[in-house]
Amino acid sequence: MAGAHGPGEGFARDLERGRDENAPRLSNVSAGDGIGSALSSTNSSIMGDDIQGDMGEEWGPQHPCYPHINPHVPVDSTEHATTRIIRVRRDWLLHGDLAPAFSNLYPEILDPAGISEQEFRKVIGKLNTELGEAFNPYAGRNVVDSVMGALTGWLWDDFGMTATKKKLAALERWIEQWNTEMQKSMSTEDTGLVAAKIISLRQTGYMTLDIQIPDPEIAPAPSTAGANESRTALSMEPAASAIPA
Repeated sequence: MAGAHGPGEGFARDLERGRDENAPRLSNVSAGDGIGSALSSTNSSIMGDDIQGDMGEEWGPQHPCYPHINPHVPVDSTEHATTRIIRVRRDWLLHGDLAPAFSNLYPEILDPAGISEQEFRKVIGKLNTELGEAFNPYAGRNVVDSVMGALTGWLWDDFGMTATKKKLAALERWIEQWNTEMQKSMSTEDTGLVAAKIISLRQTGYMTLDIQIPDPEIAPAPSTAGANESRTALSMEPAASAIPA
């Protein structure tokens, strides 16, 4: 039953989830005169909604330079302990919801990993252009593929005849080639260092662009969320004392 377990007993807290944004308000009852509703707290707007600042400027999982734990490798592998993931967010202003696109905001933490700002923008430009052409539903070839798929009972799609699948497969090959060239350049210049690597877009569902880099060993620092509220960033690894016996 729901009341049989206290908070935190039924599941382990996700350290990268951050604060729950949908936490219930303390109170929303009417004021003494019965007109309108009382504000839930001093941090609420006149409509009763919590005022949230720009989460991208605060150090934490939403920050573009935050080194996430690598979820693309086994937890008992060496890569899981020695690498981290830099996540590039989706850019919804470029193609809207018609095609995936990624932000060209350069995470400066990529510079020590061997990815310069110029190279980063080159990669983002390539990905955004190719994805826009592949997923554009109004492109002539995509319209033809949709008609052929309907006429053949979608066998056209199953046989891989659509232009979208071909372009996405070519883009995955380009990512593999980029990773290979990056590995070669790191091996010749700095022997023993782990080269940066772009994770397959199919593996991330085209929702984020994950770039694997060597662990920068940056410890999360405390941050202040607002004038009346202070919050300490969670550590990237679970503390030993927090694990129940």
